[in-house]
Amino acid sequence: MEKYVEYICQVEIPRLWGGRKHILWTLDPEVNVLSGANGIGKSTILRHVISGVKTLTKDSAGGVILKTYPEDATLLKFDIISTPDVRSEFDINLNELQERIVHYPHNSRWALFCDIVDELFAATGKTINRSADRVELIQWGEALDLRLLSSGEKQMLIILMTVLLEDGDHTILCMDEPEVSLHVEWQQVLIETIRRLNPNAQIIMSTHSPAIIMNGWLDKVTEVSDITVCGNASGNA
Repeated sequence: MEKYVEYICQVEIPRLWGGRKHILWTLDPEVNVLSGANGIGKSTILRHVISGVKTLTKDSAGGVILKTYPEDATLLKFDIISTPDVRSEFDINLNELQERIVHYPHNSRWALFCDIVDELFAATGKTINRSADRVELIQWGEALDLRLLSSGEKQMLIILMTVLLEDGDHTILCMDEPEVSLHVEWQQVLIETIRRLNPNAQIIMSTHSPAIIMNGWLDKVTEVSDITVCGNASGNA
């Protein structure tokens, strides 16, 4: 029987930026936050990680080498979350997730998802309709058109719906600066909230927001300079 990857142990990128950098990143099974100044290469490194995850590359042929647990795993579940370049992409992403969530059972994980949404949206008087067959928000007794939500609200729903649909499975969750549209209070609880909804997700993310790591995640932060085995510290964002 084929095995699924539970988490990635190490990422190696031998020839980054034309061979000027060699990246060797030992990963935590739960949370990994790649930090550094703009332009140092966080997003470039994360894109290579995503490339390796998509192909489950375990040799240097693809330019990325992954070490996984279990070592003999041949299958991998992953999700990728990034901040859209234009507002309309939020709506496209939400619609795609809504189509998938229609089939999600109203079980204990759905109840937890609803609890989390209610907690996060309480300040604006929004609650979730727990009996609906998709994500429906209620404000002052009326159903809301999700297209009218703020970019931050849409981004948070996209993250939560994505993690809900992982259904508690071991999943590699890659996020490139997800805080861009989020209010600072939501940034502070983002990692904790994802972990509540799926404790089996391995988070691999880039950020330059101090708020993301404020609530006890400082020891999960890796600076780009710390994983650069050779080469200088200049790169592309």
